[in-house]
Amino acid sequence: MGSFRDSHTARNLLISFSAESQARTRYHFFARRAEEDGYQEIARIFDETAAQEYEHALRFFKFFNGGELEITWRFPAGVIEDTKANLLSSAALERHVHEEMYSGFARIAREENLIRAADTFDAISVAERHHETVFRTLADEIEENRVFSRTGERLWKCLGCGYLHQGTEAPKKCPACVRPQGYFALLTERR
Repeated sequence: MGSFRDSHTARNLLISFSAESQARTRYHFFARRAEEDGYQEIARIFDETAAQEYEHALRFFKFFNGGELEITWRFPAGVIEDTKANLLSSAALERHVHEEMYSGFARIAREENLIRAADTFDAISVAERHHETVFRTLADEIEENRVFSRTGERLWKCLGCGYLHQGTEAPKKCPACVRPQGYFALLTERR
């Protein structure tokens, strides 16, 4: 095989860096929309996922030591929709990344005997699979009107001040800091 820079894996790593960088920014956009829609916890989950995508991008970026490399790839040019639609589009993208994109890139890296790159694609796919699951679960909760209510008593936490509430649904506003219901999250079931 030729040099690393001439490998398919080098291009795939740069594509992955670009994809993760775009995902990070997209999730920040979706977090702001979730806040507007009254879903503070979902906004935090989007922001947390964005931070994880940053770490993935950094991992891919560190395979290079400067220079330039031209890549061609199709990237999503989506829109910011309501929170449920944003969760579903994010889940679909995460599925594509872990089932098709990174699994294929790992296979190519193994064929090129670039095992560290293959292992990196496989490891990051674990996180991407979890992202998909979280996004689908949250979209289902919105669909079923279960973001702020459950069958049976649960422990809810105000994300603003930390107030804890025991009940089947989050209070309409926090008795401690008076933030709206959108600031409440299930303490143990999510993430």
